[in-house]
Amino acid sequence: MKYILIMLAALSIAGCAATSKPVMSKRGLHINCSGLSSSWDQCYQMATDSCESKQYRVIAKSGDAAEAPSEFPLGLNPAGYTSRSMIIVCKKPTKP
Repeated sequence: MKYILIMLAALSIAGCAATSKPVMSKRGLHINCSGLSSSWDQCYQMATDSCESKQYRVIAKSGDAAEAPSEFPLGLNPAGYTSRSMIIVCKKPTKP
């Protein structure tokens, strides 16, 4: 639990960064897909692409509430920046 709280604190500090490459730690993979033009779908796609087995488990998610693109003109939130990030653990590849 202590590690999750530390990771969430780090996520809130790193929330100002734009979409970036996943960061690997000993316990999980941090995926940051913040920004006006990003979405949770992009986070999930980055998670899938980052794992060798293409399978993962979400440990923690941090970010703004789900927003439907139809709620905003041109599909973008004019109010400002949107932050989204999650921590995943890749599942081991299955051997044939």
